[in-house]
Amino acid sequence: MSQENVELVQAVVTLYESPEGIALLASGDLDLSAVDPDIEWDASQLADMIPDLAEVYRGHDGVRTYWRRWLDAWKGLEFKVEGLRDAGDDVVLLIRDQRQTGRHSGIVTALPPYAMVFTVRSGKLVRWRTFPNQESALKAVGLEE
Repeated sequence: MSQENVELVQAVVTLYESPEGIALLASGDLDLSAVDPDIEWDASQLADMIPDLAEVYRGHDGVRTYWRRWLDAWKGLEFKVEGLRDAGDDVVLLIRDQRQTGRHSGIVTALPPYAMVFTVRSGKLVRWRTFPNQESALKAVGLEE
């Protein structure tokens, strides 16, 4: 089952890593078919990186709120997927080279490498956690390097 989980996360990430996907995020027209209606969208560990978003969001409305807040501040979002790691029900997404442009300032900023952990149950994303660095995400799912 874990390979199916990796493929699900890959499909979701692929959808939103393109300029077209970012436009979908900005429009609020999110495809949440792979997301459980009761998802826990946890950005609480981002307090040092992105304090305005550092909280736990719940459900589809929470996911929409997260992205609306992000895209109110930023336009354009580019990142590279460094890899996906299988951890059973959890899938670790390793991100690097993320850049975003301030919506009002036009200033381009960059984030250091970080990671997300997606928990999948019954073919749906039920939990999403962002970690400020890749090591802490890998440790959280028992894949310490």
